[in-house]
Amino acid sequence: MKRPALTIALAAAAALLPAAPSFAQASTDPLTGEQWAFSPSAIASIPGAWAVTRGEGIVVAVVDSGAKLDHPDLAPNTWTNFREVPGNQVDDDGNGYVDDVHGIDLTNTNPLDQTPDDEDGHGTHVAGTIAGATNGKGVVGVAPKAKVMHVKVLDGQGRGTTSGVAEGVRYAAANGAKVINMSLNGPSNTPDLQQAIQFANSAGTLVICSAGNEGKDIDQVPSFPVSLPEPNLIGVAATAPAGGGKSLAGISNFGRLTVPIAAPGQEVLSASKTGDYELRTGTSMATPHVAGVAALVAAVKPGISAPDLRSILLQNATAASGVAVGSGYLDAAKAVAAASGTPAYALAQKPVLKSLGAVATKPKGGVSQFRGQFSLTGAIDGVAGYRLVVDKRTVATLTGQRSPFTVNLRLKTKKAPKRLQVIALDRARKPVTKVNVSIKVAATLPKKVGGGSGIARAWTAG
Repeated sequence: MKRPALTIALAAAAALLPAAPSFAQASTDPLTGEQWAFSPSAIASIPGAWAVTRGEGIVVAVVDSGAKLDHPDLAPNTWTNFREVPGNQVDDDGNGYVDDVHGIDLTNTNPLDQTPDDEDGHGTHVAGTIAGATNGKGVVGVAPKAKVMHVKVLDGQGRGTTSGVAEGVRYAAANGAKVINMSLNGPSNTPDLQQAIQFANSAGTLVICSAGNEGKDIDQVPSFPVSLPEPNLIGVAATAPAGGGKSLAGISNFGRLTVPIAAPGQEVLSASKTGDYELRTGTSMATPHVAGVAALVAAVKPGISAPDLRSILLQNATAASGVAVGSGYLDAAKAVAAASGTPAYALAQKPVLKSLGAVATKPKGGVSQFRGQFSLTGAIDGVAGYRLVVDKRTVATLTGQRSPFTVNLRLKTKKAPKRLQVIALDRARKPVTKVNVSIKVAATLPKKVGGGSGIARAWTAG
């Protein structure tokens, strides 16, 4: 039985903070002085991290209500799927989605329309906080050179389902997102959502989600997905501007066991679906600050695993006296410094190849359709390609695949395929590592959206 989604009020306007002169030197965008979380006096220390990195090369997926793709602060940093030909109504990259050029729309029943336009405004605001461009216009994002993949799972009322969110998480992880921002929550856990987050972990993707806005201890009354005990998930509480962000916002959920970190979430200025800018308040607004810092850290630590990325953020949080979160306040400068100064263990770590799933259809006319998803972590630079062996027969050799990657094949066979071996190869085509997988056989390659319990965005009146 589907549960009703939460209903949340629109954000109200609030007084803006005065500009900080030293911060203006860090960004030329005219509204940065009104973004209190970016002030040098704020405990988040975001400008301090920019001396090292601005998130270049990292993709952050915003699993939300979509985005205003032509917003001047979002357009320069919108992720593009260059393997897809725009508007030809063909699944060019074979990932199961037609024309997913900048992401997907899982609220639309038309499979040929994947444009993730934002009817609600929530996703646009979140994306601006993560990666608003430094372009001399409007606001700036925490990681102003990262790219944002837009995965629409919430409708114009900010409502969706856990199954839709689960599919969005899988899409993001399988298509190269290093960080997933989920500024949403609901009262119920479902196996598909938890499994999707586990899938993201296998792909090396960190999931960051909002704690919720009921002002309650969710150690006692769980909320999902924030209450899931996954090693690649971080729950975020919201702080208020007072004292540079050292007090919890009154609306914010908390919990020393469930919510490890707190970040700016009250009166946050960011992009609006109108093309302008607006203030919003909520743990939805705190979560993208953490996602942006995760992108900064990942940019200086390529190949880092999701649990290790999580550890860097939490171990370098500033202790929060009197605030009921597990680790403390978000500190961008400390986290980036720690990542920059840590030995590059990933460069010496043996490559690890993982299967994220392998499915084939029953043979029809001597042909079976196969789809598999795989990830590679560790010393990935030494891998130049892959060999796929199905039931002891080489069926394909691939080159130039990023991690994670999706493989779609037509297998000539009279029997349902059973076993798959994927072998990673170096430039001399010698084996580096391999993984053995049992192939699941199904009538069709599955795709499901719309089931599960209710889930909604997590923001409230400003």
